[in-house]
Amino acid sequence: MSYDLYFWKSAVGKPSEICDRLAEEEVEDVAPSPEVERFRAALLRRWPDLADGISPWAPDLDWRQPWGREDLGAYFVSLTLPYSVDADTIHAIVALADEHALVVHDPQTSEEMH
Repeated sequence: MSYDLYFWKSAVGKPSEICDRLAEEEVEDVAPSPEVERFRAALLRRWPDLADGISPWAPDLDWRQPWGREDLGAYFVSLTLPYSVDADTIHAIVALADEHALVVHDPQTSEEMH
């Protein structure tokens, strides 16, 4: 089992609908932001082992086989974590997203996290 989290700066719509669109790499109502890219870089610096569960594909994952569009890194980050991930790690990831003033959405509970 896995646990998903979505992160973005600004978007139009309900968070659950935004997540559904982002899962399909549809970003029409999502604003790109350098904060999303900075969050992603900080996330991968702190937890490099999360690279296998991060999307969308971007050049910072050059060792991983590309899939999907390659121009979405400024729009959102989707993170698939093993369900066994400890709560402290999730809290630290959410705190990092808060430092970058990003929306954090948990599609499992349909709630924003802060």
